[in-house]
Amino acid sequence: MKYKQRTLHSFWTLAQAALISVVLASCGGGGGDGGDPAATSTATASVLVEKVCSNCGALDAHTYAGSGIGVWESVNTTSSAVETPISISGLNGHDVTLVFTNQTGTAQVMPKIALTTSYDPLVADQLRWDDGTEALKRRISSFNRDGWKTLAKDRRYSPSYFPSKLDMDGVKTWYLADDTSHTTTLVRKLKTTDGTTINFWVETTELDPTKVSQAVVDTLAGEFVSPGKIYDMLKSIGGPLWGPQSYSSSIIGSDQPIDIVIAKFSWGMAGYFHARNALKRDLNLNPYSNESVSLYLNSEELYPHDGTYTLNYMRSAMAHEAMHMQNFYRRGVSQGSDASYDLWLEEATAMMFEDFASHSTVENFNAIRDARFSSYVRSGDRIHNCSLLEWNPTGTCNGYSIWGSLGGFLNRQLGLSFYKHLLYNFSSTDSMTVLDSSIRATAATSSFQQQLRGFAATSGALMKGVVA
Repeated sequence: MKYKQRTLHSFWTLAQAALISVVLASCGGGGGDGGDPAATSTATASVLVEKVCSNCGALDAHTYAGSGIGVWESVNTTSSAVETPISISGLNGHDVTLVFTNQTGTAQVMPKIALTTSYDPLVADQLRWDDGTEALKRRISSFNRDGWKTLAKDRRYSPSYFPSKLDMDGVKTWYLADDTSHTTTLVRKLKTTDGTTINFWVETTELDPTKVSQAVVDTLAGEFVSPGKIYDMLKSIGGPLWGPQSYSSSIIGSDQPIDIVIAKFSWGMAGYFHARNALKRDLNLNPYSNESVSLYLNSEELYPHDGTYTLNYMRSAMAHEAMHMQNFYRRGVSQGSDASYDLWLEEATAMMFEDFASHSTVENFNAIRDARFSSYVRSGDRIHNCSLLEWNPTGTCNGYSIWGSLGGFLNRQLGLSFYKHLLYNFSSTDSMTVLDSSIRATAATSSFQQQLRGFAATSGALMKGVVA
């Protein structure tokens, strides 16, 4: 997409309370050449600007009321570069924010326009989910989505030749995702409101006041098990975390406790859920299964070195991984691997649950507000040309920042009914089709692309809200 650079440069200095959202082509689109600011467009077509807010500072497509927030939008639905003429009266010496949004599945080249912003980038805490061994994370995610189906067949498993890993004193050896074994101690055994047993295990050498204290375990246990907390929210929103299934000879039975294992990882990750543990152990095919419905937290993240922030962060991480666990049962095991989300939507739904859970479980901490969105804003205009469908956990196109922030926006625009519809939406095996249909089911006149444009306009301008 090419624009008359002089027009945009002049318009930027005119109105502080106005915003223009420009969307790249649906099927491609080029970018500016970054040359002379006075260069003219070589596009042979143009698209119009429309008013896209109500009860706001935009009176019509060409008039600003003089106060408040006005939002206009221009959408290029072609695969070619286009020109967008902008003419709005009523502006009086304020700044204008121009937001470019890529609503395709392909990364785009953005126009290179020498403009200044009216805000300082926010400083965000480094996202710890993005640290560490990416190959291991990819392997876990791939297995959770569809790798497990090659093992989950109705066949007789070979003997495992593994000795019992649990003794009468509550000591058990667990295999982590890197296949290393860790001896743990059962420190809490609790019942949820529906009678499900929740076991908390801590690596024995990590159970120490200077590492993982009993008080920290008690806090995590309370957040997960207490009435109205994480477990109850999970079940009320997305159904049971485990239950009956048709792979009786290869997947563990329906009547299972939930194990939360706190151990020291040798790689950088706050926590994970690995579906291989829900499959029965097999000497040749699945030798490192723990034969449990379990999620895993990194003990080092719970060391008392960062005040309450660390503990709050790990409460949120526990909710995040529990949603991965539930997604695996609700979608993959119950409906078949084709019903599993693509990685970007799998992670988005986990972060969206963190967002909801923060209202009742984690005081004064919200992972999207305090980490995801601030990281998204810090990336500035570089993040808006990223592909939404190619998951990248690091760098400018940080999927956690993008989908955490966008998921939080959808939560606030569409509410819990939309989120529940999304979790149970099996209308397609294409994740974007599923997301779009859940949006339309909640707001009939909306769509994913419309919500994306609203999000881009709001976040790009750092406005408190936009009525669209």
